[in-house]
Amino acid sequence: MKMRRMGIKTKHDRGCDEAISQEILFQASQLKRHAAGIYGLGNFLIRARNKVVDVIRETLEDFDCSEISLPIMQPRTIWESSGRWSTYVDSKQMFTFDGRNGQYCLAPTGEEIVLDFVRENIASYKDLPVNVFQIGNKYRDELRVRGGLLRSKEFLMKDGYSFHSSFQDMEREYGEMKKCYMKIFSKLGLDAIAVKAISAEMGGKNSEEFMCFSPVGEDKILINPDRTIALNTEVLDHPEILAQISQKNPDFNMNELEEAQCIELGHIFELGTFYSKNMDGYYVNSEGQKKPYYMGCYGIGINRTLGAICENNCDQDGLIWPKSVAPYECVIIYLPDFEKESNELYGALKKAKIDVVLDDRTSRLGSKIKDSKLLGFPYMILVGKKFEQNHLFEIEDRKTSEKLFLNQENLIELLKK
Repeated sequence: MKMRRMGIKTKHDRGCDEAISQEILFQASQLKRHAAGIYGLGNFLIRARNKVVDVIRETLEDFDCSEISLPIMQPRTIWESSGRWSTYVDSKQMFTFDGRNGQYCLAPTGEEIVLDFVRENIASYKDLPVNVFQIGNKYRDELRVRGGLLRSKEFLMKDGYSFHSSFQDMEREYGEMKKCYMKIFSKLGLDAIAVKAISAEMGGKNSEEFMCFSPVGEDKILINPDRTIALNTEVLDHPEILAQISQKNPDFNMNELEEAQCIELGHIFELGTFYSKNMDGYYVNSEGQKKPYYMGCYGIGINRTLGAICENNCDQDGLIWPKSVAPYECVIIYLPDFEKESNELYGALKKAKIDVVLDDRTSRLGSKIKDSKLLGFPYMILVGKKFEQNHLFEIEDRKTSEKLFLNQENLIELLKK
């Protein structure tokens, strides 16, 4: 990709935000606020988000989860059948509107629509268990929006749902999804922990959030030194959950717990039979009896996860993209006399299937270097005096600031590792 074709115009001023990563993204023209809680994402964020999605999708499929796609616009009747229409409308979280054939909403979550989608296909115990997921936009009329990635009114989310013939099988799948989520966040370079949480309006009882430590996080958790017990501070108002933790951990001592701020990345729930009983979600068991499905629910906030990656990988100069999700692997910056050689290198890197940007703007060299650090390229390649002297390219590692001088062959070898 050539920089002049990307429509990027970085700003001199960073502005003021609760999170430094969000300030950087605004300065780098990768976030645009169109209204409160409504943001546009630039090319770098989209490419990084696509890589996050790839990791999520591939890992879920390794755990035998099947991808589907469900409508965001949903009829009021489905939400009334679960009893949650008035809950969401009264709390003013859900966007609703009148259509030609009735009233609709833009879905903030997907329990109702997924049960409506699968129940005709899951009629027998032989059809169970099933675990499906989708990746798509969700809409919530958030009271307090933050940045463009951590909390907004429109955001990308992975939501998954499992269906079972017994409570025990639902518990088994819940445990598998917990392993799956820890694997996803590890692949993304995030130090995530599972935290005991409340279910609120979801309808289930047992639930855990996946958190990463951050001073800009909205959530406060309590955690013991060896990280074997962690709970959201909201749990303190629910003695039955504290009793459950004490039962599973005989040595549980509230005085050992320390408070920490975190960003919530995902949330999993054991929903039980709440939705299936309310929405006629039944199957026939081996004895010919009609029984409600047991359900599990598993969500990841993809925009928020991307925001956590940015927050955990930045400094005062800008972003430092991890290689696993970097939008581009490197940028080529050159002195005016070396345009031809830089274009030749650009072509060679593209041929080698390396995601590369050629900064062909007419800006000063110093401005290009500053923008390279702001945008967070893992590597910056400089074509200048060293190339003129001995045909070596200068390559700088964004994370370590280490510089190497390599010929084209060795440069490609380094970038393909």
